[in-house]
Amino acid sequence: MSNVIPLWRQRDPKGCPVVARLGQIWESLRRDSALPDREALTPAALSDILPNAFLIDRVRPGLVRFRVAGQHLSQVMGMDVRGMPLRAFMEITDRKRLMEKVESIFETCARLDLDLVSDAQGRATLTGRMVLMPVTGPEGETDRALGVLVTEGLIGLTPRRFRIRHLALSPLGTDPAIAHDPSSQDPGTAGRPSLRVITGGLA
Repeated sequence: MSNVIPLWRQRDPKGCPVVARLGQIWESLRRDSALPDREALTPAALSDILPNAFLIDRVRPGLVRFRVAGQHLSQVMGMDVRGMPLRAFMEITDRKRLMEKVESIFETCARLDLDLVSDAQGRATLTGRMVLMPVTGPEGETDRALGVLVTEGLIGLTPRRFRIRHLALSPLGTDPAIAHDPSSQDPGTAGRPSLRVITGGLA
């Protein structure tokens, strides 16, 4: 199987249709002012972005790990990324900067956009976009985030790690105190099965 990643063909104003679709899905799963609930992240809801999608878990401040991840993330790293810290995708020099901004996702209910490049050790340049948006966990805490990683270029020798060329935090207009609204949750979602990894993405 070739590891040449196709060019983004139809670019939205921010650069990538997968990223645009992530925003649409996230908005569609909100209820009033509440954040989307992790239980709403079904394969059907994420079908358009499964290979590029991931879900991270804030274990504690400063430590965020992948719970599940689509096929493309494993291709970029050359291994299963479940259980790995998010910072493992970055060069050592950019890990602290990343984690400082990731904390803002959970503390202030913000969206984080990262413009990335991997070109270390004379390898062919691999550019990328990573976007993370907060969701609530089983206990109603804002301790999960839904995201996507999209790259353009030759993956080549793995693992590929990135530098941050540009980043932006965008407030989502949600008060963290009311980010999770149990009264607005669809009772039909109770007992919905958890996500698991399948070929091609999340389930």
